[in-house]
Amino acid sequence: MIVRKITTPAEYARTQEVFAIAFEFKLDPADLNPEHLQQAIETPRGRMDRYWQDRWAAFNDDGEMLGYIGGYPAPVRFDGRETTCTCIGGVSCLPQYRRQGVVASCLRQHLNDSYQAGHVFSYLYPFSTAFYRQFGYELAAQSVDWSFELATLPAWPEVQGTAVLNQGQTELAAIRQVYNQYMAEYNMSRLRQADDWTPLLPEQPAVEGRYFYVWKNQAGQPKAAFAFRKDYDRRTDRTWMRCQEFYFADQEGLLGLLKHIRSYRSHFDMVQIPLPVDVALERVLPEVSGRCRRELKFKGMGRVINARRALELARYRGEGEITLDLNDPIIAANNRSFRVSFQNGRCCSVETYDHAGDPAADLILDIATFSRWLLGGCGAEEIQEPRLRQVFYPKKLYLCDFF
Repeated sequence: MIVRKITTPAEYARTQEVFAIAFEFKLDPADLNPEHLQQAIETPRGRMDRYWQDRWAAFNDDGEMLGYIGGYPAPVRFDGRETTCTCIGGVSCLPQYRRQGVVASCLRQHLNDSYQAGHVFSYLYPFSTAFYRQFGYELAAQSVDWSFELATLPAWPEVQGTAVLNQGQTELAAIRQVYNQYMAEYNMSRLRQADDWTPLLPEQPAVEGRYFYVWKNQAGQPKAAFAFRKDYDRRTDRTWMRCQEFYFADQEGLLGLLKHIRSYRSHFDMVQIPLPVDVALERVLPEVSGRCRRELKFKGMGRVINARRALELARYRGEGEITLDLNDPIIAANNRSFRVSFQNGRCCSVETYDHAGDPAADLILDIATFSRWLLGGCGAEEIQEPRLRQVFYPKKLYLCDFF
């Protein structure tokens, strides 16, 4: 088996076919049209098109593609700093070659290539948590889907403003401003660039059935934004507003957006809003009993690709020194001990030692647990030792992007 990155538009097209065959869905013939593919490469409509060659595929000796994974890089926030995360998607293998190490080989190659490229984290949405834990990934971010009746929302007469429908990119600057304010403190949130927004913003809302609004206060300041689609549930005979993007800069923005949503109550019964776990929406809802439901969801798995760089970027509590012995069976540079010194909440130095000659470690960790803890996905009482709690503690951890 040969594992390498794809190099030609023809191989790009074949990954599309492999994905469609693996998951038994009909592929649009336009996706395989050479002119269409060339246009996507030359004028990408999103990060996936721009990084079309960041797909690792496995081939047999006859050159047949057996499976592949995609893993394009994206800028993300981590502990108040910017770094790079690889976004894994499109993981697929032809059915006749499953359970023969195809995806595993692609993933190992991707991780080692990504370390060499200088990327610090990797993130994915798993088809199986058990499978990806073998490669150092662990459950990280969580989200809460809030569902409630639109009729329960009050009028909030003191909140005055206007919701403006975005068409194409007419309100991109305003939406981006709100998004950046909302996501500023969340680890793994993407620092969205122009081609990250393109797939999210409907060119023709009336045709696509997706609507993206920005809410502005009386002074014209953008304060909140949301995107939604309409969904009818035949089982309950209720019409739903399914929010796909939802963010706000402050309390005024939140109430303004909810007030706008209330205006749909004549033809929508329910609204579903995805939010970070730390957002206490119940504080602004006058009636929760019997009218509101919260569903906690796992929101992907994360992994540290470059442990040394992640420790240099991390935010600590106070000052001190700690030695961590990490076990990473895939990335050799992580499979060692790290002595970290920190002061005023930031790293001063990181020294590395081979396992054979390392000093007594304060803690021995597998790379998956280390990744989850450093990202901030640990529980409030999960780590008891005060010294360790200077390094590992719950943090804001959330992302809005799917890949």
